Amino acid sequence: MSDMSGRTAVVTGAARGMGRTHCLALAARGVAIAMVDLDEAELGQAVQEVVKAGGTARPYAVDITSGAAAADLVTRVAADFGGIDVLVHNAGLLFSLTGLADTDDQDFRRLLDVNVHAPLALTRAALPYLRSSSHARVIFISSQWGQVPAGHSYGYMVSKAAQLGLMKTMATEFAPEGILVNAIAPGAIRTRMVPDDRYEEECRLIPIGRIGEPQEISAVVAFLASDEASFVTGQTIPVNGGALVVGI
Repeated sequence: MSDMSGRTAVVTGAARGMGRTHCLALAARGVAIAMVDLDEAELGQAVQEVVKAGGTARPYAVDITSGAAAADLVTRVAADFGGIDVLVHNAGLLFSLTGLADTDDQDFRRLLDVNVHAPLALTRAALPYLRSSSHARVIFISSQWGQVPAGHSYGYMVSKAAQLGLMKTMATEFAPEGILVNAIAPGAIRTRMVPDDRYEEECRLIPIGRIGEPQEISAVVAFLASDEASFVTGQTIPVNGGALVVGI
């Protein structure tokens, strides 16, 4: 994969799990990382890990569900790094495994705020910098549940399906300007979103016979951010160990 030195990426939900490994994967290819998360303490540790591995990173403890906060974040990142080339919309919420009838209205709004409104606000704010970049990329970390109903977690599924619709709309609108927009739809990945007591059940359902590791999603993030993905836009890339093949 080509070297990406000189580029800057903003990664949300960067303090732990997939967000942290996305930062490590991009930093290993020369990308400077603006790491965004609400958990200031854990975010600091994640930044230290990236720097210790030889990367360049700075922490930004920001709630970007506010459009004003997203705009302020973009201004700060551009001042610190000189521009923005890549957005990785990784931050996400799941909440409970309830059906729609049992989903609390406030929880549902919060799901939409984090999974849909925040990526929209951040992308809007970053547009002037993306338009001036020769390597502009917007990458959504969605979910296979945004593609296929799981039979539970309906609020989460609705928000992730909306996220994929937002991605396709952005891809269509921004393609003429050279801004490439794609999504990754992970299946079961070893993060805090998958409780330990569900690992065995998840493994039985997945054709490969195991759940995925965060680094396996990060490898696709790095590809989509690279020059090798220069003809890829508007796509949802499933990374799920074959789960969708058997309809789960």
